[in-house]
Parts: sequence; C-alpha cells; structure tokens
Amino acid sequence: MGATNAVYFRRKDYAALWLRLLIAVIDSLAAGLVCIAVTIALWGSATSGLILLTWLAIFFCYFVLLKRSKIGTLGYRVGGVRIVGPDGQPASLFSLTLRLMFMALGPLICLIDLAWLSGDAHRQALHDKLAQKYVVKRKAAPIGTGRLLCKYYEIGGYNFLFREIEERPNAMADR
Repeated sequence: MGATNAVYFRRKDYAALWLRLLIAVIDSLAAGLVCIAVTIALWGSATSGLILLTWLAIFFCYFVLLKRSKIGTLGYRVGGVRIVGPDGQPASLFSLTLRLMFMALGPLICLIDLAWLSGDAHRQALHDKLAQKYVVKRKAAPIGTGRLLCKYYEIGGYNFLFREIEERPNAMADR
C-alpha cells in the first residue's frame, strides 16, 4: 500500500469518547503512581532536575514504548484497544512521541482535544489527527482502503492541515 492509501474500520471499531476518557484516567493514574513511587524512593538523594528527568523517562516508557508494544498500557488493556497508523500497523515511535508531547499543553486542551473525536468520522482526537493515528478495538479488522487526502481545519483562529482517509462511496453501507 502506498503512502497515499490507508485502511479504515467500521465506526463502531474506533474507540468512543467515553472509552477514551476511561483509558486516559487509568493511564494517567498508573503513570502518576509510578512517578510518585519513584519520587519517594529518590527523595533526599536526588536533585529535582534528576527527578524531573526520571518522570519524563517514565512517561516516555509508558505512553510511547509500552503503548506501541503488544502488551499495551493498562488503560489500553482494560479498554481492549490498540493504536494503529493509516496502514493498519502499530504506531511508530515518532508519532507516539508527538502524541505524548501534546499532553504538555495541559488538561483543558486535552479535554477539548478529546471532545473533538465525538464528531469525527474516525473518532480521532486532534492529537491523533496530528500524529495520523487511530485508536481501534484490539480485534478490529479493516473493512476497506481509501485515499489519504489533505483537509484544512480552522480551530481557535489557527489553520491546520491534516491527512484524512477518503472512504469509498459505498463504505457507509458497511457501517
């Protein structure tokens, strides 16, 4: 499959808003608890800079490396989902790192970002669109292929160009 084609799934195979919120809460708590435990273990013997670097390493390992693995994060395991690219294969390290960096914008931006997915055909949050990733059920199989097209969005006075899948015309009947 070329760089201009992508696979798509049934709408019900993409993770819904409520499930994504549950996953976000579970994963935030899991990573946060590990950070707290490490901070307690290092308290008094490490500088605050080292503790911060340790937190960044924990977040990278949890939200990038573990999410990309077959094991998945605790939230992905409970939610029964996986993250894939437009080709249906596991997400790349670069794209998952890009998604992780979106978290640095803060909780309010992340909530707005997640709210976006309820109206999106492929239930992509903005950080998913940016990284060209899809969160689908673990056992979901693609139902077709379509072209990747560039679409413009204006969000909060800013212009964005995202690559999106154009499904074949009778794909709606398959949903």
